[in-house]
Amino acid sequence: MRYRGTITVFLSLILTLILSLILAVLESAIYHAALMKTEMIADMGMDSIFAEYNRKLLSEYDLYFIDTSYGGPTPSLEEMKEHMRGFMEYNCAPAKGAPAGGLFSGGDFTGMSVKSIDILNVSYASDSTGRVFKRQAIEAVRDRYGISALNAIAEKVARDSAEYESLGYEAADMDSKQAQLEAKLEGIDYRIPENPARDVFEEKPGMLDHIIDTSGVSTKTMDISQYASHRKLNRGAGIKAPSYDPDSPVNEAFFDTYLLDKCSDYRNNEGHEAASYEIEYILAGKNSDTANFRETAKRLLMVRYAADAAYIMNSEKKTEVEAVTEVIGMVLGLPPDAAKPLADLILLAWAFGESVNDLVRLLAGERVPLTKSDEDWKMPLWGLIDIKGFAKPTGSRGSGFSYEDYLRIFLFIMNRNDKVMRAMDVIEMNLRTTEGNRNFRIDGCVEYADIYVRLGSRGKYEFGIRREQSYLPDF
Repeated sequence: MRYRGTITVFLSLILTLILSLILAVLESAIYHAALMKTEMIADMGMDSIFAEYNRKLLSEYDLYFIDTSYGGPTPSLEEMKEHMRGFMEYNCAPAKGAPAGGLFSGGDFTGMSVKSIDILNVSYASDSTGRVFKRQAIEAVRDRYGISALNAIAEKVARDSAEYESLGYEAADMDSKQAQLEAKLEGIDYRIPENPARDVFEEKPGMLDHIIDTSGVSTKTMDISQYASHRKLNRGAGIKAPSYDPDSPVNEAFFDTYLLDKCSDYRNNEGHEAASYEIEYILAGKNSDTANFRETAKRLLMVRYAADAAYIMNSEKKTEVEAVTEVIGMVLGLPPDAAKPLADLILLAWAFGESVNDLVRLLAGERVPLTKSDEDWKMPLWGLIDIKGFAKPTGSRGSGFSYEDYLRIFLFIMNRNDKVMRAMDVIEMNLRTTEGNRNFRIDGCVEYADIYVRLGSRGKYEFGIRREQSYLPDF
């Protein structure tokens, strides 16, 4: 009788061990489930905040960025953190608030909760003097055109720009050349009716006003002090991997193609509310459409003036000018050493008249060669008597460069920092005219984020996990 109950005690001891094992296995399962859920919750939180990219920025400019202002008055990483917290808290307990018996109404053994979120680093669009934005713009235009087509564009603009710079038209000081010739003729009144160039240089300062039809020029003004290129910007981690040089000649040509696609100019400006001439703003950086267009047109006129002068000074047109000079010499009784400077001054005036005609044609959508030939020359010598009357479009497309081609060259050779910063100005001024983006700032737009989160499970365990994410596919 002394062994009665032995089996019961034995089974009780065995059951205790079995229950301990079961509870240990269950606790281990809960721990590892919580650890797995931590990774999933962190990943879903990152995916969720990156899904909140600014829709207007994407539709208008093909750019993916988180606007950390979320339509509010100022960008804030705290706001971004709270958005992530909301997504993570939902994924910690998706059954919360679900109706009983529903899909998400099952029990949750892990009891997950968000303890903390720390944003360790971000890359803003404006970082590295706008190169984060620039790199995305290059990626966008690659997707649109394809590498083959873009390489063909890049090769052409590289050739055109190299030729343009080698000719030195930008550096030519035509006013100094005119002054030197006039100094050699000092004391001689060569402005007589027989001289077709007698009034050209007097009319020159106001010629741009005649060429530009002020009734058709936009008068919009911009407070450029509020835009990215004129204010202190938020700073982040800069460009993250994959890293390549966005300023290489090929990528520069790609970026210019992006700008010419997305931005308006004098000849193509429908639907742009803030500024009508955005490419001209990028080139000139003035605070009104009129000033930006005028600066660009003046530059183009001076380039064409230098190009036409370079051609005519070594052309057969000297024969016509020499005949005129001979008549003037006989009328005035000029000394022999005055004939050449007078002929050169008339040639210079003729080149200016041709350049006025060039600009009129370019603004009308026609093409003008970078360097002229006899066949390309349009202004007759006696047209200098009335340049304003003779300078008119021909009505044909012509050959050579269009207004847009000259803009592309100007973009390619301009200061790269100025270009990318003013391009971000254009994006800001346009986005701010759209609903929900009144306070949009490009330096509040995040492309990359490095975030560390801590989650708890049932008040017993805490897990920390670090996640990095970017919109670039090869990150």
